[in-house]
Amino acid sequence: MRSPLTPSPRCLLIAPLSFYSFHKTVAAGLEQRGYEVETLNDENPSNSFGKVLGKVALALLRRLTLRSLRQLLDDRPRYDLVLIIKGRGLGPAAIRYLKSRADRVVGYNFDSFRFNPSPLDWHHLTDRYCTFDIQDARSHGLALVHLFSAAEISPSTERPYDLSIIQRVHSDRLAFAELILHSLPDNARKFVFLYESSLLTFALGLVRHPWLYARLLTYISFKPLSHARAMEVLGGSRITFDYAHPLQSGVTIRCFEAQSLGVSILTNNEEAVRCGLFAEGSIAHLPQDADLPTAAALIEQLLRQPVAPKRRSLSDFLDDLLDRP
Repeated sequence: MRSPLTPSPRCLLIAPLSFYSFHKTVAAGLEQRGYEVETLNDENPSNSFGKVLGKVALALLRRLTLRSLRQLLDDRPRYDLVLIIKGRGLGPAAIRYLKSRADRVVGYNFDSFRFNPSPLDWHHLTDRYCTFDIQDARSHGLALVHLFSAAEISPSTERPYDLSIIQRVHSDRLAFAELILHSLPDNARKFVFLYESSLLTFALGLVRHPWLYARLLTYISFKPLSHARAMEVLGGSRITFDYAHPLQSGVTIRCFEAQSLGVSILTNNEEAVRCGLFAEGSIAHLPQDADLPTAAALIEQLLRQPVAPKRRSLSDFLDDLLDRP
């Protein structure tokens, strides 16, 4: 047990601070382990301009981020741990600098390298680097660390919905949502919430797929659903739909939330079905080119079999992530 006179170990958590409440959840888990946690955004400037630079001028973003790190950290005490989540604005120079300011630097990518290639030239400089992406772990010889369930409610026997779809609109999600809705039995009870992050992305999507957007307009919202309400709906569902980005193969948090609440999963991610984390019959793969009969058969199959809740916690995640090689 740590003496009251012994200072708490210091952790610097570098992560996308605009990605829902992920960094807050991880910071709380680290604090429960005794760390005094500070947080910094993983790219600077931490605004829309920085996001644009990350896509079109990564070298410039890295220079700006490194300059910001030096300004913020040069006069601060040394850290016991620097934990980097994603780290798109970082480069090799930033990692070397952080290693000079900390006893241990650990990195984690909750994207794939195809979606977030920034760590490709610096992940080997960290003391430990892990990924959630199954294909990246396999092809780059990295530690595979799965995500976790952030659901704070207990499994319920009340299931007012046969199927729920709670998704942010991107890539082919709308098309998949429509396929599933057309595949449901006529008497199915459903909850559908499709979050559009801005009027600009909505307008671009509308131009590309006008009739699809028109047909699903009643389900689209510009205001996000609170996490508490999303978990309430998820816990009241027999099946939920999980859509992984086509450029990623990692198991999403939504899958772990569903598993912890005893909810079956219909997913476009074949790797999630193959990974062995989910009981047979509790998860099914809906292929990119699936037709209505295939989708309907999978839904019927999942509705027939109850699912026993199983939880992968934040503590499990941190145990795996911080484990010394």
